[in-house]
Amino acid sequence: MRAAVMTEVKKPWTLKTLPDPRPQPGQVLIRIRASGMCGTDLHAHHGVMPVPLPLVLGHEPVGEIVEVGAGVNGLRAGDRVGVSWTQKGDGRCRFCQEQRDSYCPEAQTWVQMGGGNSELMLAWATGCTLVPQGLSDEAAAPIFCAGYTVVSGLRNAEPKPGERVAVLGIGGLGHLAVQYAKALGLEVFALTGSAAKKDEARRLGADQVIVAGDDLGRALLDAGGADVILGTTNSAVHATQALRGLRPEGRMVNMGLVDGAIQVDPMHFLGTQVRLVGSRQNHRRDLVEALALAASGKVKPAIEVYPLDRINEVRDRLEAGKVRYRAVIKH
Repeated sequence: MRAAVMTEVKKPWTLKTLPDPRPQPGQVLIRIRASGMCGTDLHAHHGVMPVPLPLVLGHEPVGEIVEVGAGVNGLRAGDRVGVSWTQKGDGRCRFCQEQRDSYCPEAQTWVQMGGGNSELMLAWATGCTLVPQGLSDEAAAPIFCAGYTVVSGLRNAEPKPGERVAVLGIGGLGHLAVQYAKALGLEVFALTGSAAKKDEARRLGADQVIVAGDDLGRALLDAGGADVILGTTNSAVHATQALRGLRPEGRMVNMGLVDGAIQVDPMHFLGTQVRLVGSRQNHRRDLVEALALAASGKVKPAIEVYPLDRINEVRDRLEAGKVRYRAVIKH
């Protein structure tokens, strides 16, 4: 099989021909059709997120099962599936017993199994989710990280009917956050520092777009504030400012890897009972919901599609901020 292999930190990934893998008990072999590229791939590339090398990256894979290992139930050859970041736990720790295997200290992920930047990929069957009809491979791929993350963030915010959601940052995560919040019937504000994104945020479904200057929180407050802020920015400064735009008892859910500490004012937190919540991919039901909304046409990832041969070019485009909004490798 052909695969893009990361062999050194900060060095181009190498296209290699590797032996075709075979599934062990509990595993499936997937012929990859599409694999999304994410900011986390950049963290691995630069050594910010250390991974064992050599390694095939790619944690937004979608493809067709071509072989099923012994003991696999519920999946069969020919099924179209994607693979989650966490695929299985050890089955014995407290988190696994509570069916929260993503917290298992011995969890198996794409880091142990190898990712989707290859023609074939091994995965634990427990990490696979069926892709619904009506959703293309290319559109489905980003849902397995970005879409999953956003819907988990929305659910962790526990929005109530009639509440207002503000999305901080209109990028790879943010452009989906606007759409998912709107698809759930919520009032949605887009909060950005870029005037160039105003019209695009409107097209994505934002009811109002706030282009802020020096103080994002003040700009949001002047517009009436928000009950929920979905933080998808990588700017700790912007996240800190945005906290001030919460209404009393509001929740800011941070889903981005910000570039520093988010500063909080204890008096502000005490006086208004606002909350700052960390969020990542959570319950599998969040992923299923994210896929269903995309398959229904209510959410449409904005993607750029490239062949595997151009994977280093794609990574460089992503790092330069030129991708709008998700890059997908088509196999």
